[in-house]
Amino acid sequence: MKSFTVLLLGLICLFAGCAKYYYQEGKSFNECAKDRADCVDELEKRLADQSQRAGGYKHEFMEDCMEHKGYRLVTENKLPLNVKRQDPDSSLKGYLYGHRRGVAGTLD
Repeated sequence: MKSFTVLLLGLICLFAGCAKYYYQEGKSFNECAKDRADCVDELEKRLADQSQRAGGYKHEFMEDCMEHKGYRLVTENKLPLNVKRQDPDSSLKGYLYGHRRGVAGTLD
């Protein structure tokens, strides 16, 4: 029942257009994926001695980190057609632990 609820929430979010991607014009998909991984690594260092409870800090940190690297959040319908995309992790774990945003960039 729990997985059904998570799936339902994910589908509602997807169809409501709330799936967003980190995107920066001129950056390749691999560069974007690496930049997000760097932000996740930095976040994990900051949380090493803290509670691992899910919360707003993780989401805010990820968005701030990616924004400082020059990315902006874009809905799928605003992405150029010729970019590679990695969809957001729509599982509960992805939503709670920093992968609720996808990445998009030019083909390498």
